[in-house]
Amino acid sequence: MILTALAMSAALLQADANVLLEHGLQVSSASGSYTTYFNADGTYTSDVGIQGTWEVRGTEICVTRSTGESGCAPLQDGAALGDSWEGVNAATGETVTYTVVTRD
Repeated sequence: MILTALAMSAALLQADANVLLEHGLQVSSASGSYTTYFNADGTYTSDVGIQGTWEVRGTEICVTRSTGESGCAPLQDGAALGDSWEGVNAATGETVTYTVVTRD
């Protein structure tokens, strides 16, 4: 029973990550905004020149920039195009809004 629940949770998180492969993730705060595009090969790019690698860890999506900085953000359970949720930028303490947007 526990293994089945864990397998179902992993499948749901993979589905949540899949929406990010199909679309972009806009990251907005008081400091500005940018859009990140995740690729199936574990890399990502953004419309402001940020790039690196990504992976899902538990209930978060974690990125490592090509410059070495890394961090994790919450994945929204069942997210779809147009959905938004908030998190806190661990480096700045700033509230960040994540929105699933159309991939350009």
